[in-house]
Amino acid sequence: MSMKKTVFLLVAVLGFATLILYMLTGPNRTTARSRTESAREAIVFSGKLDIRAMDDLRVGGRKVLLCGVAFTRPRSLEPIVRDQARRAYQGQQLDCIQVGGGTPCDGRASPVFGGTVVAQCRTAQGVDLAHQLSSDGYLCDLPAQSGSIYKGC
Repeated sequence: MSMKKTVFLLVAVLGFATLILYMLTGPNRTTARSRTESAREAIVFSGKLDIRAMDDLRVGGRKVLLCGVAFTRPRSLEPIVRDQARRAYQGQQLDCIQVGGGTPCDGRASPVFGGTVVAQCRTAQGVDLAHQLSSDGYLCDLPAQSGSIYKGC
């Protein structure tokens, strides 16, 4: 085989190997980059608290699921707990930030659950609503989401 043919074959093999390597690794880098770039910024919103049910809280008309806590008591107790929570917290002005924007649940909970925004909400004094509701026994800590920072039941 002549030197020209050998060089041409070597260049063709290297080009083919480069193309295969790019096809194997290129899309992964692009996908990872596009996932990061396309990640939405966390929603920040404010409004008055409306407790419709212990698992249906609204802030400024937006349905909110407080990150790190949930109503885990027997369903038969929900009307009693809801009425007590309404007397204590209904109408409070809150500032909320969606999971992914610096909440205790970042990396542990989804920012949206069934169309509901998962968020951490704070009172005008800066007190975490989930902390208040769990301390008062209305909601219970979900350690897998919160890292056990709220009071358990």
